[in-house]
Amino acid sequence: MTMMASQISSHVTHPHKIDATLQLQVDSLTLDYLGVTVGGCNRPSAAVARAAADLSDVRHEFRPARIFGLDLWASVEDAALVNGITAHGLELDDTHEQGSMHPGVAIFPAAFAFADAHSIDRETFTRAVAVGYDVMTSIGVLIGAEESYGRGFHPTGICGAMGAAAAIAVLMELDATQSRNAISLAANMTSGSLEFLSDGSWTKRLNAGNAAATGIRAAKLARAGFKGPATFLEGRDGFLRQYGKGAIPGRDLALKFGAGVKETSIKFYPCCRYMHGNIDIIREIKAERPELRESDVVKIECAVLRAGSALVAEPLERKMTVTSPVDAQFNMPFGAALAFATGSAKVGQFDESEALAKELSGLMRKVECYSSERLEQAFPATWQAEVKISLIDGSTIERFASAYRGSPNKPASEAEILRKIGDLVSTEWAEKVNLRLKGADLHNSYGSDVFFGI
Repeated sequence: MTMMASQISSHVTHPHKIDATLQLQVDSLTLDYLGVTVGGCNRPSAAVARAAADLSDVRHEFRPARIFGLDLWASVEDAALVNGITAHGLELDDTHEQGSMHPGVAIFPAAFAFADAHSIDRETFTRAVAVGYDVMTSIGVLIGAEESYGRGFHPTGICGAMGAAAAIAVLMELDATQSRNAISLAANMTSGSLEFLSDGSWTKRLNAGNAAATGIRAAKLARAGFKGPATFLEGRDGFLRQYGKGAIPGRDLALKFGAGVKETSIKFYPCCRYMHGNIDIIREIKAERPELRESDVVKIECAVLRAGSALVAEPLERKMTVTSPVDAQFNMPFGAALAFATGSAKVGQFDESEALAKELSGLMRKVECYSSERLEQAFPATWQAEVKISLIDGSTIERFASAYRGSPNKPASEAEILRKIGDLVSTEWAEKVNLRLKGADLHNSYGSDVFFGI
C-alpha cells in the first residue's frame, strides 16, 4: 500500500475520540446542513431531482431513507442524491475556504441516508462526519482551488465522493483494505465541471448530490470485495495528476482528526463564497453611510482572489447579463451593486435577480474587480477582502477585512446560525432542532428521526 493510501485508511479506521469542542462544531454544521436542506426543498432543481427518484410516501425496507423537508422516503443512494442536490441549491451551505469546497453537502446527505437505514449511535455518526471532512478537505488542499478552477473542475464535485466514501466507511466499520478500496473507487467515479457558469444551469447542485451517492456506492462495492488501485491519488494516472499537477515531493496529505470540521466556515449570503468578504464590507459601509446613492458613486473596486476570479468576475461583460439566480450567485458586480443599493443580500433578492439586475445595471457597470497581492499572499490559508469606493466628491472609502464572517478566524455564533435557519425555515423550527441536537446523546439511533421524529 502506498503512503497516501496508508495515511487515509489509517485515518478512517482509527478509533478517534470525540471531545466536547469537536462535538459542538459538528452540531453547528449539522444544524446548518439541516436548515439549508429543508430551506431549499422547494427549489425547482430539488423538485426535479425528486421527480427523477423512486420515492415512497411510506417508509419501508426498500425505501428507508428520508427526503429532508418532506414526508417522502427513498433508497439510501437516492436519498443522498436528492438531499445533496437540495442542500446545495441555495448556495448557503458550509465552505472549507482553503480547499474552496462545500463538504457538508457531500458528507451529511450520505451519512444521514445510511444512518436512516441502520442503527448508528451519535458518537459513530460524529466520527464519520469528521473523518469525511478530513479526507475531502485534505485532498482538496493538496490539489489547490486555483488549479481545479483553472481546469474547469468543481472541487466539491471531484473531492466530495471521497469524503462521503470515508464517512460511510466509518459507519460500515470497514477494515483498512476495504476503506482504502472505498476511497480509491470513489476517486475513480468522481466528477464535476464548472460549465454551469455558461448558462446558469443546475449541474453544480448535481455535483454535490452525485458525490454523496457515489461515496455510498463506492463503500458498498468495497465492502463486497471490489478492488481499486492503491495509487489512486499519486499514481501516474491517479487523481492528483488528472485534476492537478500530480504528486509534488514534499507535499503530503495533512490529515489531522477534526481539522476539516474546525476549518470549515458558515455562509450567510446565498452566493459564491468568493463574494462574501466584499459584500460584508459594502454592507458595513452602507450601514455607516445610508445617505449614499448610486449617483454619488464613480466606481466600486472589489478585490477578488485569483482562484475565484473565473467564477465571479470573468468575463466581465458576461457578468452584466443575469438571466437566472445561478448567474447572480456567481457574479461579483451583481453582489456588490445589490449590497450597496439595498444593504443586504438575501435569498429572495437572488431569486428575483433577473429583474433586480436590470434595476442595478448602472451600478453594476461601476463595479471593477482587481487582484490584490496582499490578499494573494494570505490565500489559501486565509481569505481576506478589500473594497474601494470612489465618490463623485473626490473622496474614497477604503476598507480591508482580515477574514470573512463565519470563517474560523471570525466564527459564527449559535445565535447567528439560528437566525439564518430561522429566516430559511422558521424560528420555532430552528430552535426545536437546536434543542434536539443538544439532547441528541440520549438517542441510540442517530438518523433523521432525531430531528424529524415520527
